[in-house]
Amino acid sequence: MKISQSFTSEIHLERLVEQVMQAVVSNAGADKGRLILNQEGILAVVSQYVNSQVHPFEVQPLDSCFDLPISIVHYVARTLEVTIASAEIPHIFAADPYFTHHSPQSLLCTPILKQGQLIGLLYLENSLTSLAFTSDRLEILNLLCAQAAISLENATLYNTLESKVIERTRELSQALNDLKSAQKKLVESEKMAALGGLVAGVAHEINTPVGIGITLASTLAAETKIFRDAIAQGQLKKSVLTSYLDTAEDCSNLMLTHLQRAGDLIQSFKQVAVDQTNLEQRQIALKSYVEEILTSLSPKLRQARHSLTVMGDKTIEILTYPGAVAQLLVNLLNNSLIHAYPTGKPGQLAIHISQTEEDLTLVYSDDGCGIPPEVMGKIFEPFFTTARDRGGSGLGLHIVYNLVTQKLGGAINVESQVGQGTLFTIKLPRSL
Repeated sequence: MKISQSFTSEIHLERLVEQVMQAVVSNAGADKGRLILNQEGILAVVSQYVNSQVHPFEVQPLDSCFDLPISIVHYVARTLEVTIASAEIPHIFAADPYFTHHSPQSLLCTPILKQGQLIGLLYLENSLTSLAFTSDRLEILNLLCAQAAISLENATLYNTLESKVIERTRELSQALNDLKSAQKKLVESEKMAALGGLVAGVAHEINTPVGIGITLASTLAAETKIFRDAIAQGQLKKSVLTSYLDTAEDCSNLMLTHLQRAGDLIQSFKQVAVDQTNLEQRQIALKSYVEEILTSLSPKLRQARHSLTVMGDKTIEILTYPGAVAQLLVNLLNNSLIHAYPTGKPGQLAIHISQTEEDLTLVYSDDGCGIPPEVMGKIFEPFFTTARDRGGSGLGLHIVYNLVTQKLGGAINVESQVGQGTLFTIKLPRSL
């Protein structure tokens, strides 16, 4: 009962193994012993009793342990039968190399089972006495093994869980260190805060067009081989040539499209990660500066048949980063062109500039299809887009949000009604 209670109260595998070995040896009449555990289908010696003492917990694969008869242990593990031998070794084990150098007078190997499942094995040996392992001692061993099976399974599970927790903690610690290091670089450049979403989004976005490009290149290579074989065999026909040229043209065009898509995504990522400290800070007349930016975008607006109106006092000035202002306006316009007018109808876009004593307000609006309520909370997330098939990368509004809140020190708010349009209100400090 005392032994059973000690087994039950111990959940640390190393200490439990030591208790099991001490209890077994003291009650079985052995002068040598091994405890072997079944670790996910692999037998491993975890403890040994030699020279009147239990040696510290140390895992050693069974097949590399040559100081016990491995053939007997494997036999018991396979049959789940207790094996006892005295003086004369059964002929089926006589060829085991262990018996060439050792002549035990008695040996016993018993499985440790729980609900028919092999938890481990006990190998015991007495080098002096024949018939050392009597039926009484075997009965005690069976009782000890029954309790040991439960405790060993629990301790093994605890040890495995503890190891996984330690390993997972180590992985998380390393990941956290990597994240902090990456975030430090991003903070220094006053850009991305959501590193996890950024990295995952970039990998996913670039993988798709590159994967398609690889598939097309493989197809073109296969068709080229067929074409070359036809030439080599003198079987080139007009139909074969025409088919090859059509395939080559289609694959080339598609590869160019998708690789250009990958290039655009990489360029967008570079925009997200660019060091904004390189942008010059200076005083600008905001309305005039906005009109200059829109001049370069007028061909795109005319092509889409949209009109854009800029309203506000020309005397309003602000000390800011002009490059950041230009980038956020371009991204807002591109967002409207990609998302707001899916049917292709012409639209009305507007920018209104006003000021107070403390801050400046820039309002950008379009009369497009609006933003559905269910996606409103996601529009500033990196790589979130509802127009992937129309060239949307999901970076535009994320860049806008970061530029406004981080680089320009302001705030941005969005209002939208489905079917009526969207309005962005950006408040910027008069000076940074």
